[in-house]
Parts: sequence; C-alpha cells; structure tokens
Amino acid sequence: MTSTTLPRGDNSPRGHLTTEEKRLAVQGYADDGKPLGQPGSQESYYHWPGTGQMYSSPRDMAVFLAANLGEVPVEQSLREAMTLAQQGTVSIGPRNLQALAWEILFGDAPTIVEKYGGLQNASAYIGMMQRDKLGIVILGNRGNQYPNEVGRRIMLDLTAARMR
Repeated sequence: MTSTTLPRGDNSPRGHLTTEEKRLAVQGYADDGKPLGQPGSQESYYHWPGTGQMYSSPRDMAVFLAANLGEVPVEQSLREAMTLAQQGTVSIGPRNLQALAWEILFGDAPTIVEKYGGLQNASAYIGMMQRDKLGIVILGNRGNQYPNEVGRRIMLDLTAARMR
C-alpha cells in the first residue's frame, strides 16, 4: 500500500501535506455540490489527535480489501491481527456488532463486515462478505453521503445473482 499515508502532524487542525500529497488529493464538495475547502483539506469538527484524515488511493484500498478477504498473501501475524479486528465485541443493535474498527451486520442476509464514514467534504465505504469472497470500496469527494447503503445493496445483489 504505497499510496496510503497519514499526514505529518503540526499545530494546524489537519496534518501537513507534502507537495506531492497535495497534488494527488481531490477537491472535496459539500452536500449541496459546492467546493468545500482546498483539495485534501479536513473539513470537519474532528480536530483532536487521532481523528485526522488518512489518505489512500483506490488501488491501495483494493489491496487492503483483498488482504482482508484472504485473497493476497500476508504475514501470519498480520493475518491474525486482521482476523482479530473483525471479531465483534460489543452489540450495537439486534443485528449489529462492533469490532475494533469494523461493524458487523448479520441476520437473514449474508454477514457483512464494513466501515463507513466521512467528513463534510468526503464520504467512504469499505465492505465485505467473507463467505462469498466479495467486497467493495466506494470513495466519494462529497460530504454527507451514505455510501454504505449503496455498497450493501451492490454486494447483496451480486450475491443473489450468483445464486440464480
């Protein structure tokens, strides 16, 4: 994952981006479609340590997803850590568990392990169905969107299509 980075911290509300990182960052947009901030800016109220942006490319996200699905070779210790991170520890609803960073949806439909989020100028989703070796990454440069709903629907539709 050569394009994934956490910007170096400084005294500003977001990390310092290098010239190259600024060149690769996309413009973010508000939910009304107007540009919000500069490319790569953290437009959010999350301004405390540990809540800043992580930058990644679609390719790196696909590699991360493939590794979590067991589709690429990784060291045993990393595989064990990824498996542990996907173990539900706290019930957050009748069909939802919270793992370390992942949420787990289970019940009548196939189990989905997912993480979604965003800022005022970006939205993101990564979801997977381990049983079917199926996953999706959605990255959006518009805030206040809900790519989790779209991601879930795509995976469930693909799974249903396989069964026909």
